[in-house]
Amino acid sequence: MRGFVLILTLALLISGVLTAFAFNADLISDTEQELRSYANVFSKEFDPAKSGSDQASRFAATLVGIRVTIIAPDGTVLGDSEADYSKMENHLTRPEIAEAQATGYGSSVRNSVTVGKKLVYSAVKTPDGYYVRATKEISGVFDNLLSVVPTMLLAMLFSLCIAAFLTNRFSKNFLNPISEMNDSLIGVKDGGRLLNPKDYRYEELEGMAAKINAISSNLTEYIGDIRQEREKLNYILDNVGEGFLLLDEKQNILLINNAACDYLHCGKSVIGQHILLATRNYDFFHCAERAVAENKRLGLDLELDGKTIETDFSPVEEAGGFSAALIITMSDVTENRNAVKIRREFFSNASHELKTPITTIKGSAELLCSDLPITEAQKSELLSRIGLESERMSMLINDIIMISRMESGDLAGDCQNVEMSSEISECLSELRPLSEQDELRINSDCEAVTVFANRKDIHGLILNLLVNAVKYNRHGGSIDVSLHKIGNEAVLIVRNDGEPIPPVHQRRIFERFYRVDSGRSKAVGGTGLGLAIVKHVVDSLNGTVSLESGAENGTTFTVKLPAAAD
Repeated sequence: MRGFVLILTLALLISGVLTAFAFNADLISDTEQELRSYANVFSKEFDPAKSGSDQASRFAATLVGIRVTIIAPDGTVLGDSEADYSKMENHLTRPEIAEAQATGYGSSVRNSVTVGKKLVYSAVKTPDGYYVRATKEISGVFDNLLSVVPTMLLAMLFSLCIAAFLTNRFSKNFLNPISEMNDSLIGVKDGGRLLNPKDYRYEELEGMAAKINAISSNLTEYIGDIRQEREKLNYILDNVGEGFLLLDEKQNILLINNAACDYLHCGKSVIGQHILLATRNYDFFHCAERAVAENKRLGLDLELDGKTIETDFSPVEEAGGFSAALIITMSDVTENRNAVKIRREFFSNASHELKTPITTIKGSAELLCSDLPITEAQKSELLSRIGLESERMSMLINDIIMISRMESGDLAGDCQNVEMSSEISECLSELRPLSEQDELRINSDCEAVTVFANRKDIHGLILNLLVNAVKYNRHGGSIDVSLHKIGNEAVLIVRNDGEPIPPVHQRRIFERFYRVDSGRSKAVGGTGLGLAIVKHVVDSLNGTVSLESGAENGTTFTVKLPAAAD
């Protein structure tokens, strides 16, 4: 129907345009004949002795819409009924004048330079050699075309109505069966709808209906199998922890699972779209492009949301009948990389920390074994140094073993209800000689609070906090220790009057072997692992530890642990 309407419309338009051009040609021809007769009459009445301008005006006044121009044999304009003839140029080269000069009569059609309109000119040469020209304005071909538009529209509307009636009447019995077949094929994915071949009038349509029923049945079964396999594949991929993408040669996404969507912050709607709609990461896109272009397996580490994502780009050698070109897998290796980094730093720091006491012990032992003259006082000092460094090395090894045990989750015994105030009293007793050396004042405000934990872990946590408060305090300073149960938490606070810890160091103070002042730490015998042990114990018990340090209030460590049920 649309094609028929288009053809009919074009035919009517072409007919109208050709009619307009034919009408325009007839109009010009009739106008030329009319003007020639007027010019003949005016040429016979023309008197060269009289004013050309007056005669032109008089001739034009006898007719409506006719312009008359009088021209001398040399082309000079002697008069014009509408324009100022004195300003008009020589007309001897005008087509109608040139033709009249040769044959006695001439005509032409053009746009007038003087009046700016489309005009028909007819000129007659008088016996005295003068020219009388009659001019009339005519409408253009498009004006003529517009005049027949209403008639064309009516004819088009009438034709379309008849065409619609006849087309509907003659094709209804044929189009309806085809529409039913089309609906049946479209509905194959939803189970399809069987056709009854006997309902169709034409033998050809009956055969088509039978074949469509067979095709629909096979396709329905096939599509069901494909859908089931696709759902299985999507279920497997979406439940895999690694991100997975499948791209074609144009970098369009053929397949993506939930993990990859989470890494790239996109949805499944990007399937079928270019990879740039899933991520704007230039390194990711460039690596995928290189892997396809060079047909080479490439790897890339992406830093996304503070995580390290190991990405592997593997070109597809054999696509198996579809246009896949690249498989991309993404794995979160943040913990593994951090663990390797921490382990590497741990061994490096541990080796460095152990090297100092071993070197001291080795040097002192070599001096004692050498033949150099050494006084008894010097021997005693060397032996004392060996003893101190051995003790320091023993403490360092014990702390390293304790941290390794905590990181591996191997607790030093079963958990039980531990009364923290008694552990605080025991630790204060152990540290009393050391605190008396620096004349430190210890203020204790502890109530009985019980936590469910390993006793040695709690003892190590409290002891390391108190040792830190004693060793890094100023001479004659004070230590405040408080323990209270607030809500469901045991809150332990240890404060000392030592030098404040600069803010730049506060966030790293719980790292292993990290020291604010390494020289002072070694001087007081610190291993650099005490606060790291505190942090590990607190984390293993799902607690928190915080630090506040300033010049006015000193340094305060606050530990919050889940209190045991009463």
